[in-house]
Amino acid sequence: MYRMGIDIGGTNIRVGLFNDDGALVEKEAILTNAHEGVDAAIERLKALIVKVMENHQWKQVKGIGVGSPGPLDPWKGEIQSPPNLPGWDCIPLRQLLQEEYQLPVFLHNDANAAALGEYIYTYNREVKNLVYITVSTGIGGGVIADGRLMLGHTGSAAEIGHMIIRPNGVLCGCGNRGCLEAQASGTGIAKRAKELLAESDQPSLLREAEQVSSKDVLVAAQNGDALAVELLADVQTDLAVGIANIVHAYNPQKVIFGGGVMQAGDAFLKPVLEKAGKIIFPSMAEGLEFSVTRLGGDLGLYGAAALVDYFQET
Repeated sequence: MYRMGIDIGGTNIRVGLFNDDGALVEKEAILTNAHEGVDAAIERLKALIVKVMENHQWKQVKGIGVGSPGPLDPWKGEIQSPPNLPGWDCIPLRQLLQEEYQLPVFLHNDANAAALGEYIYTYNREVKNLVYITVSTGIGGGVIADGRLMLGHTGSAAEIGHMIIRPNGVLCGCGNRGCLEAQASGTGIAKRAKELLAESDQPSLLREAEQVSSKDVLVAAQNGDALAVELLADVQTDLAVGIANIVHAYNPQKVIFGGGVMQAGDAFLKPVLEKAGKIIFPSMAEGLEFSVTRLGGDLGLYGAAALVDYFQET
């Protein structure tokens, strides 16, 4: 039997097909082009599904899992106005896909799905307490607690990107100040860099960039740029505080990182973990392991597919 995973993002929509051994046997991707409207995007998704299923029979598919940016309602199966999917307002995607393919469909936040993908596909359900953290355009998370995906009252548990790290910090897209996402995401790093450049006459390699990005900041810091080094140290402190808070809240065995910012590797992550290690309770630090996802860019597909087995069993 197969299970289908659909990973919906602001840039790409991806579809994968997994067999009983957890192998990704087919995958395809297409641009989301959200500006063209929801109906056009869903039609492209359906065409992608047809392409993935060209050499397979629908009767061999157990179900469809969908990971999407939030906010969304997993109980209704409805996507509710994600910032990076303009126009996707209260879209009943689960109902649309169930009616089209006559299969059970499970829609969940992409970071929650990713945590489930790690739990099932990387650790074979043997690590009962883990947290997945993605540091990319935004910051999101998913929590497996005692072998169960933590969802919360409305299905929005573990919105770790919106824990407030600095009450008077950077203005976040959610309207609050000092959220972890505003302080330490790729978007947040770029915004903080632009503000520093505007406030200071300090020379910096970043002044040569057409549009300052988090990657520009990371590269400048590696080249010894004083402004970038200072900013990155602040970002690493904020992320370390966020990680310590997460560990204290959920007491995991493993914390797994993903997302574009983490592609900077040890040069970025090692100082973060060193700072976090100094403030995490020793009793909770015992046996705690940090790692970067082994599933790479396909984690979103693995996570979406994992929804099928997990929710058909529970």
